[in-house]
Amino acid sequence: MLTLTSHKTLFIWIALILAFIIFLFLPIRINYNLSVKGKILPAREWVIYKGTDGRLTSQLINYKTGMSQSYDVTLFDRGDAMQFAFDTSVHSGSKIKVNDTIAVVYSNEIERQIENLKGQIISAKASLSLNLTGEKQAVIDEENKNLDYAFKQAEEQKKILDRMKVMYEKGLVSQEEYEITKGSYDLNLINISISKAKLQNVETGAKQEQIGFIKSQIVSLESELAVLKKRFEGFTITSPLDGIVIRKTNSDTLMTITDDSELILINPVKVNDKRYIIDSADVLIYANGVKQNVKARIFEIDNSVKIVNGIQVITVTSLIDGKTSELIPNLIVDCYIHTGKLSPLDYLIRVWQRIVN
Repeated sequence: MLTLTSHKTLFIWIALILAFIIFLFLPIRINYNLSVKGKILPAREWVIYKGTDGRLTSQLINYKTGMSQSYDVTLFDRGDAMQFAFDTSVHSGSKIKVNDTIAVVYSNEIERQIENLKGQIISAKASLSLNLTGEKQAVIDEENKNLDYAFKQAEEQKKILDRMKVMYEKGLVSQEEYEITKGSYDLNLINISISKAKLQNVETGAKQEQIGFIKSQIVSLESELAVLKKRFEGFTITSPLDGIVIRKTNSDTLMTITDDSELILINPVKVNDKRYIIDSADVLIYANGVKQNVKARIFEIDNSVKIVNGIQVITVTSLIDGKTSELIPNLIVDCYIHTGKLSPLDYLIRVWQRIVN
């Protein structure tokens, strides 16, 4: 027979079960938030790094769109002595404005070509002046030697160009390298033309056609010089964004500038939990256990599945409206994604499903 104490215990259990069942079917709604980890990222980030083959690469990454906004590669000539120097005022923590000069790259090969062109222009102008004045000197032998030398230079450069063309077609050198080599060969051909004109002038005297030819060669040389000067000026590296210089962390990365005017939140979410998440859902952010006074809202749910620690996940990206001193780029935070309000019964079912899955 059941004792009085046993009756009371049974009654209490029955009452608790009935109360729980009644609670499950009450017409109330409970917020269900999905607990996940997250990472804070800047809106954009610009990285300059060097390659083992002498390449200098800068990449502008837009974390908001998930794309590389720009990707620039500078490859220097084989055997070219290159010097890369940062602006002395730039250091870790510096605030940078768009188009600020970050560094300058010096290339002795480009400088050599510029000086060579300047010399050829001076020589061509002197030849033009001589023809215009009608003054002649017994320099036929000297001009023959100059012409022979110009032919030899062109022959050597042609061999280099032929080798470079084969390498370019095989993808071993860049288009820029091939164009520089071709430009040097073209300059040699121009030099031959100038030497021929000089020789013809001292042998037969100047003609209007010869004077016009030398003038055209001067124009061509000056145009080539302008192109090289523009390319040389292009070795000044400027910032494409406003941001802050981040301390260097490895030997290959020369500099990183982050634009933290906006912050982005990315969350890896289990594939099985994707069905609970909707666009524009609110996300609560906790840093070091403290709720942050910002608003975060989902604007992209990636459909690409990744494997993290053996678990299939998708990436959810949110835009953070507002800033706090605790939220800094690359910080790992605790997040709660709002997935809507559920009845007590549905809430219990969802908790059970997440535990099982």
